[in-house]
Amino acid sequence: MLDTSQWQRLTLRVQDELFLDPKNVRLETTSAQVEADIIEDLFDNENAFDLVDAIAKIGYLTHEVPIVVKRQGKYIVVEGNRRLAALKAIQNPKIVPSYQSRVTAAVKTMGKARDNLVSIEVLVAPNQTQADQLIAALHTSNPRKPWSPARQAAFFQAQIDAGRKYKQLLTRYPTVNVPDFVLRARLVNRLKSAVAGEPELADFIGSKEWKTGFSALTRVFESKEFRDVTGIGLDSDGNLESSLSDPELDAVARLIVQGLQDRSINTRTLNKVTSPRFIQLMTEIRATIGTPAVSPGLTGNGGGGTGGGLGQTGGGQGSQGGGPGTSGGPTSKGAKAAGGASGAKTKTKVKTTSLPIGSVTVPDAFGEPLKAHFAELSVINIQRTPNAAFLMLRAILEKSIKAYADAKGVDIASTKHQNNGRVQLHNCLNWVVEYWSKSKTDLVDPTKRVQGGRLAEYTATKAALNAANHNYKFSVDPDEVERAWQSIDPLLRELLAP
Repeated sequence: MLDTSQWQRLTLRVQDELFLDPKNVRLETTSAQVEADIIEDLFDNENAFDLVDAIAKIGYLTHEVPIVVKRQGKYIVVEGNRRLAALKAIQNPKIVPSYQSRVTAAVKTMGKARDNLVSIEVLVAPNQTQADQLIAALHTSNPRKPWSPARQAAFFQAQIDAGRKYKQLLTRYPTVNVPDFVLRARLVNRLKSAVAGEPELADFIGSKEWKTGFSALTRVFESKEFRDVTGIGLDSDGNLESSLSDPELDAVARLIVQGLQDRSINTRTLNKVTSPRFIQLMTEIRATIGTPAVSPGLTGNGGGGTGGGLGQTGGGQGSQGGGPGTSGGPTSKGAKAAGGASGAKTKTKVKTTSLPIGSVTVPDAFGEPLKAHFAELSVINIQRTPNAAFLMLRAILEKSIKAYADAKGVDIASTKHQNNGRVQLHNCLNWVVEYWSKSKTDLVDPTKRVQGGRLAEYTATKAALNAANHNYKFSVDPDEVERAWQSIDPLLRELLAP
């Protein structure tokens, strides 16, 4: 076991008593024996100038002391070469010709602080073996626990709570992206205030589950779509501002907290902005504030977009036209008022406008076309177009079973569950009932209910799904779409499980 407390500490001059290690494993040109070449390498390939810039702005931090060994009468730095290269350049910018002007400019801002860096404290390893042991411990494992997004935001919120102004933080932490951290902290506080009157959601904030889900929350906050639709940002004093009214912002906040609580919003379902759950969330936010969403394949639902949404051809996720959840930027309060949207109206929205597609995630192995089906269904307004949603439910169920079978190495067309080589929905359901009867017995009855019509609600059955596709006299309403989804949901969760 290493005990560095017994190692000697010395204060040595940067320029002529400390030397860079040509054997340092960080160097790409390990044969470079000339110190100037090593420094140039560290600036070109290891971003040593970033350290110069940081030292000039916030000072030389002494919480990590360079490790040296004595070789042939010289103190060689075996841990901290990048730091030493930066310090040598600060004392003599000419040793890095390609960075000389930038280093010189940084040094000018340091004043007398530069003189304090003529010599630094180092820790002397007794021998190379022990030095190697320490280096291995530092670079093959990381005993430090990195700060989570929640912890980072909390740190800057604590600074603000301590009375430091936003502009002070910008000056105090010049190498940190302060605006993003402050914005995140402000948004978290806004979520808390929005649900303060709802005990269940208020208790959820601050729980272990809340902290676990904070990375997903960060993905929402940092997305361009979210910032566009809400007009969220900071004013010059670091205070939260938005294009939404307070009631609208409260409604959006409650929507997000509810999604985190029921776990439909997490890093898996929000793995990218084209994921069904993310698209659905943006659609729900727009419905909450009375802004129309863009639905692939439909017209009259808005326009614009940022070019990063769902494509409408080829079954994949491309960038034709505008994407869901982006109508070209935040809408002004006046424009929303003219359109009849208000905080009072928000509270009257009680009907579900879209299916909770985010509860399932299509595995990458199932392909982009199936992902596109789910993504498109997630933005269909079932109140406005229930029959389109119902038709897609049928297609998604059949295709999901086929993809599941393929992943299990089964070609349904080669089994008894086919009609002259053709595989339709009833064939798929027959096959999956047989397959699950051997291992997933808890899913057999739910599948048989969809398959055989033993449910009281006809629209949750295979017969209804087929009728929607073939019978021109058959149609459904939004409630029937929801009930059909509720019956199919447990099947899809298993079919699409990773």
